[in-house]
Amino acid sequence: MSFDLKIQDGDLSIGTDGDLKLVEKKDKLVQDLLKISTTTKGSKQKYPFYGSLISNSLIGSVLPEDFTNTYASSQLRESVQSLVEMQAIQEKYQYLSPEESIGAIREVSIQKFTSDPRYFLIYISVLNKAFTKVEAQFEFSTTGL
Repeated sequence: MSFDLKIQDGDLSIGTDGDLKLVEKKDKLVQDLLKISTTTKGSKQKYPFYGSLISNSLIGSVLPEDFTNTYASSQLRESVQSLVEMQAIQEKYQYLSPEESIGAIREVSIQKFTSDPRYFLIYISVLNKAFTKVEAQFEFSTTGL
């Protein structure tokens, strides 16, 4: 089983004992989905393939909203598929529990907030290899990028 440091509100999470908190199993999968979705593809010098291009497709788009959302959803789905491929490579060297491994991508969607067009609701649903639906939902803002 693999694990990762728990990230909460963009910072490392520290327990009451002063130790860094860890995430594993289903919680790790959710965090992995959030990290790859919110990291701009190409921003990690040693891992230029890691991340998503959704910010590029959503910022300043003058195309119809339906097209923009479909295009951004497609790019996000591609990023989740990259995560599946990275997990397959990782499994060659380290055991990944069925709870933290993606078996299938169920749904990826992006919706613009009607109250503020700079904000989007991102929804990702996968089926892990333990046959459990795992969902990640978060707000994405084009402000400050």
